[in-house]
Amino acid sequence: MHYTPQIRKSAYSFDDILKDVEKWFVSLSENKKKSLKENLDHGAALLDSKSQLKAYLHFYGRIHQAKLLQAFENIPKEIWSEGGISIIDYGCGQGIAEMVLSDYIASKWIDNDFIKDFTLIEPSRENLLQAVEYVQAFYFESKIRHYCINDKQITKEHINTNTNTIIHIFSNVIDLEEFEGDRIADILSQDKSNNNIIVCVSPYYQEGTRGKRMEEFGKKLQGYSLRYKFEKHTDEWEKPYSCQIHIYTSRFY
Repeated sequence: MHYTPQIRKSAYSFDDILKDVEKWFVSLSENKKKSLKENLDHGAALLDSKSQLKAYLHFYGRIHQAKLLQAFENIPKEIWSEGGISIIDYGCGQGIAEMVLSDYIASKWIDNDFIKDFTLIEPSRENLLQAVEYVQAFYFESKIRHYCINDKQITKEHINTNTNTIIHIFSNVIDLEEFEGDRIADILSQDKSNNNIIVCVSPYYQEGTRGKRMEEFGKKLQGYSLRYKFEKHTDEWEKPYSCQIHIYTSRFY
C-alpha cells in the first residue's frame, strides 16, 4: 500500500504529512519503534522500506523543515518574479525539500505552478518513488523527471531544464561520505547560460573533515558567489540540532 494520504486540496501541506506519520508511529509497539530508529543509522541509512521512510520523517522531518525554510528565506527574492523556475534536487530522499518549498511559496502568495519542472535524483529507489508521489500530490502542473542514480553518474543531460532560472538543492547530501560532487561541480561551473542558485543544507559537524565538506564543495564551483552562509553547532544556539547552510549564485544580486 502506498503511504501518501488522501489529497486535502488547499489544506495539503508538509505538516499534514508529519501529523499522519506521528499518528502512525504512536500506534507501533515500543520494540518496533526502537528497531526503526536504530535502522535509520542517525539518518544516514539508505532507506528501502515504507516503514523506514515514515520513521525518518517522524525523527527528522521537522528538523529538515526548519533548516529548509531558513534556506529558502535567503534565496534571492528576485527569482520569484523571473517567469518561473526549475528545481533540481540531488539526493532528494522522499521529497522533503519539495514539500517544504511548496509551503514556503504558498506563504509568500506564490502559486505552485511557478515551479515549471522538477528533476529528482536519488540512489534509493524506494525513496525516489515516494518523492515522485509526493511531488505529484503537491504540484499539479509541474513536470517531473526522476533518476535513480548517484552523484558520480550524473551527466549534463540529466539536469536539462525548462527554464533558465534553476534552484539546485543539496539537502543532507554533501555531508555523506559517499558524496563526491566533482562531476556536479564541473557541470555547474561550465554552465554560463542559466541563472543557477545552489542551496546546500546539512548538519554542522565539529570534526574538521565532515565540517568542511560543504565549504570544499563551494570552492569547486567556478564563477559562483557565496550569497548566504549560516553555521551553528548545537552548543552555539538554543536549537536542539546543528545547522549549516550555504547558498551560491551564478548571477550577482
